[in-house]
Amino acid sequence: MLGLSHEESVIEAMWLAADACTKLPPPTARYFFELKGPMPSHYDNRRSFHRYYLRGKAILVQGDRVYGVYTTDVSRQGIGFLSPRQLMPKEQWTLKLPNGVAYLLQVKCCRRECDNCFSCGGRFTM
Repeated sequence: MLGLSHEESVIEAMWLAADACTKLPPPTARYFFELKGPMPSHYDNRRSFHRYYLRGKAILVQGDRVYGVYTTDVSRQGIGFLSPRQLMPKEQWTLKLPNGVAYLLQVKCCRRECDNCFSCGGRFTM
């Protein structure tokens, strides 16, 4: 098993070789990695499971398309991430995290934040 430092270098190498990489919006970039732990819940929240901040780089793969993305949050059913390109609902992707684990995702939503940055939500699939 690779040590954590090696896993991060593998993701970094894949990130540099990706077709496109997400650029964080300037106001968000300053504090993006500072948030940790459970996300605040709202009284009208209709989600089945609580979300937790998960801030870091990941790789999104579909066929020969490879994108460098930033993860934002995770729950038991899905994950939020920032993509450099618009993704369509119901598309199937593989998300590779720095710990070496790969998850199959179905895109549920995607909205534009700024140039080269789309806020997406995906649900884990089998």
